[in-house]
Amino acid sequence: MTTHDKQTPISKTPPSAGKDETRTSAPLSLTARIILIVLGLLAPLLVLEIAVRVVGLAPPAQPNPSIWSEHPLFGWWHIPYSGGTFHSDYNEFVAEVNVNARSLRDREIGYDNPDNAFRVLSLADSFGEALQVDLDQTYHKQLESLLTQSLEQPVEVINAGVGGWGTDQEAIFYVAEGFRYEPDVVLLAFFIRNDAVNNYGPLEIERNGGSQQKAFFTLSPTGELIPPPVQEDVAEAEPAALETNPQQVASFDDEEAKPALIGVADTLWTWSALYRFFMPYLRDIPPVVQQLGPSGILGGEAVIRAKHPSVPIPFFVYQDPPDEQFEAAWSLTEAIILRLRAAVAERGSQLVVVLVGAPEQLYPDAWERTLAANPQMQGLNLDIDAPNRRLNAFLSAEGIDHLDLLPIFREAAAQPETPPLHFRHDQHWTPAGHRLAADAIHQFLQDEDATHK
Repeated sequence: MTTHDKQTPISKTPPSAGKDETRTSAPLSLTARIILIVLGLLAPLLVLEIAVRVVGLAPPAQPNPSIWSEHPLFGWWHIPYSGGTFHSDYNEFVAEVNVNARSLRDREIGYDNPDNAFRVLSLADSFGEALQVDLDQTYHKQLESLLTQSLEQPVEVINAGVGGWGTDQEAIFYVAEGFRYEPDVVLLAFFIRNDAVNNYGPLEIERNGGSQQKAFFTLSPTGELIPPPVQEDVAEAEPAALETNPQQVASFDDEEAKPALIGVADTLWTWSALYRFFMPYLRDIPPVVQQLGPSGILGGEAVIRAKHPSVPIPFFVYQDPPDEQFEAAWSLTEAIILRLRAAVAERGSQLVVVLVGAPEQLYPDAWERTLAANPQMQGLNLDIDAPNRRLNAFLSAEGIDHLDLLPIFREAAAQPETPPLHFRHDQHWTPAGHRLAADAIHQFLQDEDATHK
């Protein structure tokens, strides 16, 4: 045997063993990679989740209280004794809201007037309902305080504001309920952006993606105002609570119609502060809502918004001249105001109309953002002062006392020291906005001698 033959053989891995090792190690390596990728994705999200919670950027997980129910005359109304803490999805405000025994967002005020107080019945939509501020910060109660001081007698400003109401519902409320308070002045707040739309069935139904939530006044061929029919089916039914703003109600009782990911969205909203922080901003991006809204992953509100027109119908109120539908909406609105004026006068009260401007009328940057977000509007002849001019001219011609808050708010907003008058995202008045409105209305009522009893 040669020396070479006697050498200890060099150890080698059998071919079969090498193949087996390759087969067993490859899956482990792939699994490890997947775990690392998942951890790499989840770790930043976990850090963001913790940061959002620590800083307190997200709104609470619990929804705002349910304070509305269906109503046969008004479409919807407040549930007596309902209320609780309202918060903004953008963490812009927290407010305590309580509904009294007579379904008003106010303290308990009876029909009788034992103190012979000077009474103002305030009719309004969400600007009067004012879920963004505490009751004593609303323009109603600030006006009440100012009038009490200037008149040196008891004053009660009764808040009959309801979110989403149009002038039609406010007029019906006065005839059916509001007159019982025997007000000296009926103060009608008119929100320029959408009140004419709210009053006119074809536009309001289109605005709500085909959903009809109330009956509507109409005009006869000769221009006579035709009252809406009473919804008897609603009158006989058990009142159903509306879970959110009455103009943004999502109901998914039919499991087949329920969006596939709505359950996932509800779970994320409950458990993830990060989801609650980002979701409101995503719902403000129309293309995102149009694409993802129907799935339910952005929540119930986005499911509803996805059905709405891509350009919000109310913004077309700024067309000058108005198109055929908006002309009809204005004609109907004017007829409703005249009917309300007559009803108020019949009971010895005085109607005063207050024009409430929209943020895009007040802030140039807000108008630019509106146009940028809605490119289809850019080719139209738009004038953000046109609705005010029309309504002011109509009220003047009819001899109806009125105050346009738009120039007052514009002047105040132009001053650097003025605090924000509107919440940026919610777009309703801040406490400073309510204070400015109360001051202006108080001065107007005194100047017009409307407080003489």
